[in-house]
Order: sequence, then C-alpha cells, then structure tokens
Amino acid sequence: MRISSYFLFVIVLGGFVATINGSFAYAKTVEAGDSSSSWIGTGEFLELGNGEQVVNGIVKGVLISRHKDGAKMIVHSSRLTCPVRVNLNRNKDYQAIEGLCTVVAHEGKDVGYAHWKCTGNVKECMGDFTFTGGAGGFNGMSGTTPFQTSIVFESQDGKNGQAIGYAVWPNLTYTLP
Repeated sequence: MRISSYFLFVIVLGGFVATINGSFAYAKTVEAGDSSSSWIGTGEFLELGNGEQVVNGIVKGVLISRHKDGAKMIVHSSRLTCPVRVNLNRNKDYQAIEGLCTVVAHEGKDVGYAHWKCTGNVKECMGDFTFTGGAGGFNGMSGTTPFQTSIVFESQDGKNGQAIGYAVWPNLTYTLP
C-alpha cells in the first residue's frame, strides 16, 4: 500500500510540474476567415530567351480578413510586404512564384512571417502559404493554408517593371502556441 501511494504521489507531482512549465499547453488555431489582398509592386526582369523570364520584385498590399462572430461581421486589416521571385514562360503559359511575406497587424504590435509557393498559368497560380513565426501577438505563428494569387509584372523600360495583382485565402488559418 505504501509503495502504491508513493507512486501515485510521484505521478500526480510529475503531472503538476509538467503543467506548470507548459509541457501540456495546447496550441490555438485561429480561423481568420475569408481573406484577400490586392498587390502593387515593382520588379526587375531577366530575359532568358524562348519566352522564359525571371522577375525579382517586391509586392505590397493590405490583407483584409472577414469572419463572423455570432451575427456580427468582424473585419481585420494588416499590411503585407513580400519580396517575390517569378519564373515564367509566356510561350508555355506557365509560371512559378515564391515569396516571403511580412504581415504587420494591430498598428505594428503584431508581426507575422510567411513563405509561399505557387504554380499555374501566367494569369493565376495556386499554392500554399505557410506561416513561419512572428513577434508580439504572432510570436510562434505557424500553419499552412491554401491560397491563389495573380501578380502581373509589365516591363516599363525593358529591364524594370510595375506589378499589379491580388491574392485570395478562402479560409485563412494559423496556429499560435
């Protein structure tokens, strides 16, 4: 009896200590809802021949997320800044885009980081948007959510260009520790 009481005490004490140091803490999944952004930006073109181009640029926009809280519609906005690399072939109607984004929310108090990739035709591509960390309220932000985007770069002087476009996240979600 004494040995079983001792083991019970050790197990309860171990559970208590693990709870205090956060080992049993659970992550919180945030469903930001239907989200979208329009893009503007600039880029530098590298012509590879046979319709192939690489554009190294930066796009910026405002991320608008909408979700319901009971009967009330809640709208959040964040600034997006994303360096991008666009590999495209106009002859084959193909593009692959890779980007790194900084998401700044709540007047700069919360900053999130993301990496994304997509492939598709030269007008639109679909892929994954992965949160890779953050600061403030977004510290430890993680998760991958599908999205689609269109970024159209037009050459202005043969080497440099302007960009316009949009991005859509049908159900933007992420996890916080």
